[in-house]
Amino acid sequence: MSANEAVDTASMFAGLPATVGSGRGVIATERDGLGIARIAARRGQAARLAELFRAQFGVEPPNAPRRAGRGDVGIAGIAPGVWLATRDNAGNAFAESLRPLLGDCASISDHSDAYVIFRLTGPKVREAVAKVIPLDVHPRSFQVGAVAQTLCGYVNVTLCRLEDSGGDPAFEIWVGRSLAVSLYQAISHGSAEFGFLRQSA
Repeated sequence: MSANEAVDTASMFAGLPATVGSGRGVIATERDGLGIARIAARRGQAARLAELFRAQFGVEPPNAPRRAGRGDVGIAGIAPGVWLATRDNAGNAFAESLRPLLGDCASISDHSDAYVIFRLTGPKVREAVAKVIPLDVHPRSFQVGAVAQTLCGYVNVTLCRLEDSGGDPAFEIWVGRSLAVSLYQAISHGSAEFGFLRQSA
C-alpha cells in the first residue's frame, strides 16, 4: 500500500483507505452522533406541524424537496408531508424529544441508526460528485438547499446541497447503513484523481 493510502482502523470503514490519490480535492466527514427523525404529518395536520416546528427551532419545514436549517437543527422534505429532521450530537434522543413537541400532528420514528451521512467539501468536490451521481450539480441547477433522491454508483442515496464551506461547494450524502461501504468506495474511487481524504467530525 502506498503512503497516500492510509488505512482507517477506528470506524465501520476499518480496512478501507482513508486517503486515496494525492491532495485534498475532496474531503469527506462522517457525521457521527447525529439525531435523525422521520416526521410524517397526519391528515390535515401539516400546517400545524410546521407551525410547531418553526416555533421551537426557528426553521420552516420545506414544502418541497429542499433542506432548511438553523444552528444544529436541519430538516429536509423528502415527500409530501414527510421530512427527515436532524440535530447535531443528539443521537436517538432527538426523535423522542419531538413526540411531546408535535403531539398528535405527526408520526415520528427514530432513524439515527439507519443512515450513514457524509459531508463532502473541497475544491474539486463538484467535479467528483458529477462523476459518480447522474445529476446536474452545477450551482444554477442544484442550488443551496436542494435535495434529490438519486444514485451513487449503484447505491440509492439522498443528496443535499449545503452552504459553501470556505469558498468551496459543500454537499451532504445519505445512505442506508448496510450500503455505507459501497457508497464510500464509489466516492473515494471517483475522487481519486483529485485526492480524497476522509476525516473525523
